[in-house]
Amino acid sequence: MARVKHRVGSAAAINPDDIRMHRLIVVGIIVTLAAAIATSWNGLVYVAEWQLLSPDLRWLTPVMVDVPLVVLTLARGALRKRGIATPGMLVGIVAMTTYSSLANAAHTIAVSGTGSLESVGGILTNALAPWLILAMTEVLWMLVTKPIRSGRKAAQRRRTTTRKPVPRPAPIQPALEGLDA
Repeated sequence: MARVKHRVGSAAAINPDDIRMHRLIVVGIIVTLAAAIATSWNGLVYVAEWQLLSPDLRWLTPVMVDVPLVVLTLARGALRKRGIATPGMLVGIVAMTTYSSLANAAHTIAVSGTGSLESVGGILTNALAPWLILAMTEVLWMLVTKPIRSGRKAAQRRRTTTRKPVPRPAPIQPALEGLDA
């Protein structure tokens, strides 16, 4: 019986830098992102009825809520690549994601109530959609952009945080000569 040579080292694992693996991951992200956007879109169109928007304008609500999630997350990634911190933008993105999630949950509760296990499952799944939009956009950005070399990133950080010391005048001290206590 012939001996089988087992793979060892880098050949024993999936190569994450293989272009086929990269493309497979990107396709999975885009499919998941599309499904999450479609799910959330449907819930937000229903919420648009509550806004008393005419049927031909109900598409505005999902555009106003979910499209900025994708755009702002991508913009945040671009700014981060430039070494610009965006904590305020992150707070806004999380707030919009939370709002969209609650709106999707409210839509499902309004339609099916909370009286069955199926309706609770639907509520949770629909509320998950905006979080998937945020996560998939963030992962897509990280995957399709080159990492910043640590030396360049450190130099950028030093440039943005290093400031020249400002000379301060010496404090004025009153002359205490000749004063008896």
